[in-house]
Amino acid sequence: MKFNHQVVDTQQQEFALWRDAQMGGGTGVELLAEDGVWRSREVYYAGGPWRALARLIPHFKAEEFALHGAGAINPYMRTVVRQPLAVCERPIPVGVVSNTYQLVQHAAVVEKCFEGLREHGIDPGRLRCEIGLTLLGEWMNFRAYFPQEDGWSYRPVGEEKPLALRLECFNSVDGSSRLVVLFGWYRFVCANGLVIGDTKAEVRVIHNQRLDLEMIPHIIGRGFAQVESEIRRLKAWEDQTFTDSQLRDWVDEDLAAAWGKKAACRVYHICREGTHVEYVDAFAPGKPSEKPVKALGPVAGARVPSHNLYDVSQALSWVATRRRDGEERLQWQLRIPTLLDKLSRKQPSLQSIRQSVARSV
Repeated sequence: MKFNHQVVDTQQQEFALWRDAQMGGGTGVELLAEDGVWRSREVYYAGGPWRALARLIPHFKAEEFALHGAGAINPYMRTVVRQPLAVCERPIPVGVVSNTYQLVQHAAVVEKCFEGLREHGIDPGRLRCEIGLTLLGEWMNFRAYFPQEDGWSYRPVGEEKPLALRLECFNSVDGSSRLVVLFGWYRFVCANGLVIGDTKAEVRVIHNQRLDLEMIPHIIGRGFAQVESEIRRLKAWEDQTFTDSQLRDWVDEDLAAAWGKKAACRVYHICREGTHVEYVDAFAPGKPSEKPVKALGPVAGARVPSHNLYDVSQALSWVATRRRDGEERLQWQLRIPTLLDKLSRKQPSLQSIRQSVARSV
């Protein structure tokens, strides 16, 4: 089947025109330079107050799954249909789901998150918010940043700007992804993201008849309860150092096994030189720490050289956060604490010790 690029191009033009019209009236919404993909579909990001961002989010309906005209209705399936946001649009089907699927509107997820925030004395109207949407809006990534002046932040030793606490959620209306709500830290100097504790594992749920959005405010409460323990973990990361040989062995073994040799190489050079690199020769022999590379530029906020686990966490986060696929990015961020735990327990190999001795002679 030939893919109709002209239809997609027209949809993108209509989306851009409508978006510009919505944002042109002093709404306070800005288009962000960030972009990404979700299941090979482009994702656009915008920031501003929620009241204005909500206007960008489509509404969806579950309708009968049938052909036009006199076609028979499939009794086991439903069609998820995007409703028009502007007069120039028409309803567009975005997915097919089972009869047991519970359609959860993106805005309803956000409002339940806000309900949980209000229960903890936080006014959602004060929050800086961001949304990422696919072209047709079937997938959403919502973020809300807590006011730093209210104490929802942590300033690592030696850094001018604190890490900001951030609420983040992911939702799809076509049955392809689960609803996820989590807390994390955001480092403004380099746009890095870290996920807090096990909040994501607690709230990952399937869109079926048992899905209850009333659980979200309770999840928000559990997330807040983890903030203090998470700050203690960040402090512990700052206190734990490592040797060059431990870092190199961890990169070549544990990190390469988890993220691949190319990502491991990038993390290593961020930790050692504070630079973003790429392979000179992808087929050159050698471990990730030994590959010939070309420097592409400095990494903002990198501590050179990295000397504790917190420094390495930021190198890991920088690489993970720049994965374009939203779901893959989240999975990589979730693995950072486990990877750091492996570094903290890493014992230098005999070969690394010999190499370190040889370099010091």
